Amino acid sequence: MEKKTIKIDTLRRKEEARLVAGMYEGDRRAQSELYAYCSDYFWDNYRGVFFADEESAKKIFQTAFITLWEKIEQRKIYASEGYVMGKNNKPLNGSILTYFMAVARLKNLELSRDKSDCVDLESELAQHDKQQYADMLYDSEENTMLDIIADIISQMSERCREILSKFYYEEKDLDTILSEVSTIDSKDALKTKKHKCMESLRKSAKDIYNRYLNS
Repeated sequence: MEKKTIKIDTLRRKEEARLVAGMYEGDRRAQSELYAYCSDYFWDNYRGVFFADEESAKKIFQTAFITLWEKIEQRKIYASEGYVMGKNNKPLNGSILTYFMAVARLKNLELSRDKSDCVDLESELAQHDKQQYADMLYDSEENTMLDIIADIISQMSERCREILSKFYYEEKDLDTILSEVSTIDSKDALKTKKHKCMESLRKSAKDIYNRYLNS
């Protein structure tokens, strides 16, 4: 699976740092520019990421941008010497757009949970898996974990790779996935396999991330 990190050149990196610094300092022009910068990218790419209707996408964008703003105000995201800095006072791995879209993914998961009208065992299990996934994704202020997860999924068995990609990236429900995965013949079997794949992903991701933190 292709990594989600957006590569960034020097000029763009410095421009992003300028916008973040301006945002922190209350510069209205910089605030408007950063809003437009995130907005343009979000609306160009959201359909392939969230599969949400336009009204839901608007809510996802607004809450994600507010979260980004709060992170900047709290100096969890800040500019220093032409870099946008994140966790452990280290530069972000890629563009701030990568970080913003990661936040938007989390907000989308939260929105999906809030929209659930009824709670049964299946939806509870699905939500538990999604929360585990969200916890892994956003454990890092930068996108180290996001990259680790993408790498692990790309190296898993073809069946796990297909199931997790459809469930978490494409956000398809189990019935839809079952109709698309010819090698699984029942919903119960699909649920069992998904949980096993998720547990394997969670363990591998945490082990790799812990080694990364201690390196």
